Amino acid sequence: MHTMLRKKPDTFIICLATSRGTKAGRDRFSGAMRYAASHRNWVVRFFTPQRLRLGFRTGSDIMPDSKIDGLICASKKFWADGIRGILPARRRIPIVNVDDPDLESGASPFCNANVMIDDETLGREAARYFLRRGLANLAFVDNIDSFEDSHQTRRLEAFRTTASEAGATFDEFKLPRGGCDDEVSALAGWLSRLPLPCGILAYNDSRAQCVIDACYLARLDIPEQIQIIGVDNDEMICENTSPTLTSIQPDFEGGGYLAAQLLDEMLAKGLPEKPVTRTYGIKTLVERASTQDLKGGARLTTRAMEFMRLNFARRINIADVAAALNVSRRTLEKRFAEVRGEGVADALRRLRLDCARRLVCETGKTLQEIAYECGFASSKHLMTLFKRTYGMSMGEWRREKLKMLPM
Repeated sequence: MHTMLRKKPDTFIICLATSRGTKAGRDRFSGAMRYAASHRNWVVRFFTPQRLRLGFRTGSDIMPDSKIDGLICASKKFWADGIRGILPARRRIPIVNVDDPDLESGASPFCNANVMIDDETLGREAARYFLRRGLANLAFVDNIDSFEDSHQTRRLEAFRTTASEAGATFDEFKLPRGGCDDEVSALAGWLSRLPLPCGILAYNDSRAQCVIDACYLARLDIPEQIQIIGVDNDEMICENTSPTLTSIQPDFEGGGYLAAQLLDEMLAKGLPEKPVTRTYGIKTLVERASTQDLKGGARLTTRAMEFMRLNFARRINIADVAAALNVSRRTLEKRFAEVRGEGVADALRRLRLDCARRLVCETGKTLQEIAYECGFASSKHLMTLFKRTYGMSMGEWRREKLKMLPM
């Protein structure tokens, strides 16, 4: 049952309070914008932690002479410093929180809905990935920044339970609350005591990078002795570690889209009596060298993905990938389907479309230039695939993004 708001107006002023300084933040932003683009009665404004430091502390500072009809929030800094200043007299507008474990239980008196990643599925899939590779020893590296993080708790327990049910050993690295002078040394000491070979799930990519550093200090070989999976698929980290880092890509964009969808429901129906929580899933697991299986089809497919990530802009095709790996096209496609459950052409197309979408959003390059830089034979081919995949043309996508940029 809902508490009814006022009659739906012709236009809604929607505020997005989120940082775009991380890949997760940018993807959530993109998902919310994709939903907003299909709702012409939404006018979107932005509020970031940086604007707080510049003195923007009230709703009128964000949007002069306008009222906020709904809010999507994915910033702890915003909640801590900004929301009371923005909504002193309008606490009954719908507010959707995204991926903040501190607010998940509805502890905030403002929050009406929470959109959270499905951490149980994430933990289970990471464990199953290692188990499929024959690893009988698994371990988890905690998030140093939070000891009461509900994301971590669910992720860890699902990972641990799946390992236990399969008869695998399990261990966990967790710094004491007081920390230590040299975390990498402490991590290296813990790693050296693990039964080998061992598969490690780190809380996120930053923590996985610390594990890689500690492995070098402990003189442990990756992936022969230690295999590592991070979370978030932050390419700035994953593509620049040595070896490159396998990572789980949550569907952050889907989370942003779901948050906007929830907000729209509340704008139409009114506020729920109790906070609503919904979850979004995992987009993919991006295999890189940190989990490269040195035997069988998994090794071949990992090498193929590495080659395609480095060379997709050169208009390579399946035959080029097979030649680079010195295998037949038939063998490559068969092993790829067995290990990844998709075709080589599908994976190559996805890499190129991800590149195109990023360039459309972040640059002013022409469609022809984008097609060339992403390895498409023609801009017409790219535009056809783009619209089929994302539901709008590249031009429409860019115009919507430009229209909704902060003023």
